[in-house]
Amino acid sequence: MVAISTDDVETLRKFKEKTGAQYPLLSDPGGKVARQYAGVMPLIGLAKRANFVVAQDGTVTEIVEGSDAIDPTAAVAACPVGG
Repeated sequence: MVAISTDDVETLRKFKEKTGAQYPLLSDPGGKVARQYAGVMPLIGLAKRANFVVAQDGTVTEIVEGSDAIDPTAAVAACPVGG
């Protein structure tokens, strides 16, 4: 699991400390990845909150959006176990 956010690196560092997140947090300050996946909210330009499960072949197999994406449990549950 990897988190990608339009927040800057320092904000993500603080978030990781506060939450104890056990996964990498990547900064997308220009929103390039956000625009390719979840999109950005009109007028304010912030990324829409979404979790994507991407298979090894690059196929998106699950999408959790909006307030449901705050907790990644549903997206993690959609991931196959093992290899």
